[in-house]
Amino acid sequence: MEVKIKLPNIEDYKRVNELAKQVHELHVSWRPDLFASVDEVIPKRQYKNLIKNERIYVVKLDEKIVGYIIIRIKDKKSVNKKFKDRRYLIVETMCVDEFHRGQGIGTYLLNYAKEIAKDNDCTDMYLTVNQENIGAIKTYEKFGFKLKNIAYSMRLDK
Repeated sequence: MEVKIKLPNIEDYKRVNELAKQVHELHVSWRPDLFASVDEVIPKRQYKNLIKNERIYVVKLDEKIVGYIIIRIKDKKSVNKKFKDRRYLIVETMCVDEFHRGQGIGTYLLNYAKEIAKDNDCTDMYLTVNQENIGAIKTYEKFGFKLKNIAYSMRLDK
């Protein structure tokens, strides 16, 4: 079994979108008041920009794409000197095919992102996750992510 991570190409779009739809449909099931089912989760133009800017990477298992990660490196400059200037990597999206979860693919993607972060002098990595996504939370915590913030929301009845 050979595992590779690489920048995708335009021919990979259909497969990446299939994977994105798997995760998106989870969000639809958790919050149907907020998320709508769509056929194209990542618009093609956005996908092309992600490739051009080296922000999306796919993981292939025996030449089949089984996951992807979208990252962004951000510089945060302190305006009033209460905070230190810093650079960090944000994991914007990570997806592992539903039939390949629990096999270390997510950890493989996170390690790849961590190396990119180190190569770019980042001090931290951040991500957000839906509280319903228990499998992902376990993966992130096992990898070393720590809970830093709690965001509350309240649904308002009309």
